Amino acid sequence: MELLVTLAVAAVLLGVGVPSFRDFMRNGRLTGAANDLLITIVTARNEAVRRQTVVSICPTTTPETPDTANCTAGATQGWIAFIDADSSCQRDGAELADNQNVVATMAKHSLVTTTKNGSCISFAANGFRRVVTGQPNTLRVMFCDSRGINPIYAGMPAATAISFARGLEVLPTGRASVSRLNQELGGWGVACP
Repeated sequence: MELLVTLAVAAVLLGVGVPSFRDFMRNGRLTGAANDLLITIVTARNEAVRRQTVVSICPTTTPETPDTANCTAGATQGWIAFIDADSSCQRDGAELADNQNVVATMAKHSLVTTTKNGSCISFAANGFRRVVTGQPNTLRVMFCDSRGINPIYAGMPAATAISFARGLEVLPTGRASVSRLNQELGGWGVACP
């Protein structure tokens, strides 16, 4: 009888805990992806200042192989930060031949989707973002999963509603930050797919 009561209590706890654990894992993937890109951006900015040269970050289809990774505008698999000798915001030619010019890489989980309003972040030797033709002044990247940008708790006040999605913003000063505020992310002009 004691064993049956113990099993019944365990079954109830698992029934309640498994859905919460699933959301916990999904939230962890989104937070991890946003923070990994934030670390890549901070590393690239620091390297630009430390080395007194231009360092650029671009999306790539092969972040796991930094030796051969090149920039692909529509890529969503990850990002690569590299010393941009010709300031073109493209890793090509001599930069691709130089295996030592990669300063950081970031690969995201396959269940995390990203959208962005630009395809290049470039830092000058002073740590500020460089103006790159065709790129927005403020870069925004949205990390989403199947839940979209919807607020976690529908009854929360709009100013404090927290979204499932994570957003990363890189300002012209070079500073980057991650946000989960639904009201803020909704006005970015970058949406979950």
